[in-house]
Amino acid sequence: MEAAKYPEDPRLIELVGELSMRDKQFSRWWGEHHVAARTVGTKTLHHPVVGELVLEWDTLTANTDPDPHQHLTVWTAAPGSPTHERLRILASWAADQHLPASAPLT
Repeated sequence: MEAAKYPEDPRLIELVGELSMRDKQFSRWWGEHHVAARTVGTKTLHHPVVGELVLEWDTLTANTDPDPHQHLTVWTAAPGSPTHERLRILASWAADQHLPASAPLT
């Protein structure tokens, strides 16, 4: 995204050039992807307590900011999906982890 905003930045140009020379996969990836345009997607995470989480993400940027440096990324799981259920389990587990030692369990 920075390279799209500042295409003449000499440090970025040098970094992309070095990575392209060292790694053919990077060179191909860099030429095929338009990172600045990517604002939605799917990401699979592996959590040690609940396992695989498949999340959709959407990044929002304020249109009124001429040089936006702040973005809001929203991660969601489809209601009723395995990931949705795992997030509910994880929320419950996390709440239990923060109980004071003297709190009674209900």
